[in-house]
Amino acid sequence: MALLSEHAPATAREIRSPAPAAHVERLRSRLGLELPSELRSWWAVMDGVDDQRDHGSGNQSGYLLPKDYLPLSVTRAEEEHARQSRYPDPNCCTPEGNHHKQAGDGGFPFCTAVLPIGREIGGGLLCVDLRPGDDHGRVMEWNASEGVYRSDWANVTEILDEIAERLDKYVHDREPAYRERRPVISDGELSWP
Repeated sequence: MALLSEHAPATAREIRSPAPAAHVERLRSRLGLELPSELRSWWAVMDGVDDQRDHGSGNQSGYLLPKDYLPLSVTRAEEEHARQSRYPDPNCCTPEGNHHKQAGDGGFPFCTAVLPIGREIGGGLLCVDLRPGDDHGRVMEWNASEGVYRSDWANVTEILDEIAERLDKYVHDREPAYRERRPVISDGELSWP
């Protein structure tokens, strides 16, 4: 957070205070599934940004996550989950809350054991897979035309590590790895090319 506050203060100001532990517990209880420890830790540090505020018209201050995702608050994660869960994957989700597919498996239109944690302005979601299996906690992406599919990140820790590493390279003017692009900071706003 210190790097972000120093080098992208407009983005740092968008970050909400830590999520109340009672909100996180309410979400876990409603889902009936365990949240990965790194997701709990993330929400203990920050409760997303106001993803419903107009971040258009060149205002990218809330796009903290790569691929232009706005991190969701616990409350917004719960709302998005409820909205998407109206369309469960018939090949995975049972009415009893069980799942035929393992964590990390794709699905269409949505799996009720996948929790949104980020939203892009076009409606896509960044999610954490809470189904059982070796990939429990895997970060998945969702969009209306493709359903749920694997992202580039194995878990929330990988997202946060990538942000920190890319910011550190930016600050110290280090050459990024092959195919990796530097973040852009303009007028205190962080954006990911």
